[in-house]
Amino acid sequence: MRRPLFKLNGTRALVVAAALTATGGAALFAKAESAGGLLFDRYGRLAAFPGKEETACPSQDARTAVILAAGQSNIANHAAAPAKTSFPDKVFGFYDERCAPAASPLLGATNIGGEWLTLLGDALIRSGRYDKVVIAPASVGGQPIFRFAEGDLGVMLDETATKLAGRYRVTHVIWHQGESDYAGETGPDAYRAMFLKIVARLRAKGMAAPVFVSVATYCPPMREWKNGNAIQTAQRALADERLGVWPGVDSDAFDPGSNRSDDCHFSAAGQAKMAEAQAKLILDRAPR
Repeated sequence: MRRPLFKLNGTRALVVAAALTATGGAALFAKAESAGGLLFDRYGRLAAFPGKEETACPSQDARTAVILAAGQSNIANHAAAPAKTSFPDKVFGFYDERCAPAASPLLGATNIGGEWLTLLGDALIRSGRYDKVVIAPASVGGQPIFRFAEGDLGVMLDETATKLAGRYRVTHVIWHQGESDYAGETGPDAYRAMFLKIVARLRAKGMAAPVFVSVATYCPPMREWKNGNAIQTAQRALADERLGVWPGVDSDAFDPGSNRSDDCHFSAAGQAKMAEAQAKLILDRAPR
């Protein structure tokens, strides 16, 4: 049975009071207790959206992919084109121990635009390797890696991991973040150290899933972009089979003219390309 996802058991929520900035960073929020409308949690992630319908979370077996998707705006709801699963009984969004058929915007991520994770879920179903896909976003636009490693967004990751562990074994983690660290000139050694702290947090929660690390620094509105920058170099060097860390999608290699809608966030074509590329990486490493 499905029911509207408007209330969150009295959890304090945030209601949008001003539009997100073009780069997906800041937003003005007003605290509210009331149900209905757009609700955001204390991290600024979407917690309820009109038309979202709760459904029973699927059980997990060997043909179920459970994906934790973490990072900043390009793995959140900041893309150009809303997506809706073609398999509403097979591809689900997971947030706060609840499920709904996957559709933009996904709960658990900032903003109310499009995203590519729903398309990824559909691609995995169409491959025939998976019968069900559960997507758990943990994404906040415009944030540097230290907030996920040592700050409040690390607590958010811990909370998401704990809630997932109560029902599922996570099969894949996608880390797509870095634009803010390129803009803020984080050093490559510092970026690596922070990333390893994030992996350690997940492992401490019992999450043994492979972590796919995207190459993601392109967002010229934040800072004039240069290919081969220090954060790119750090991200490409993070893969370590001993740690269960694998190369992810190189989104910096996408042609920005056709794959970015605002010279930062993905266009519809970029969303499709990102989903296709990530699906291939997952399927190439899936047990046969």
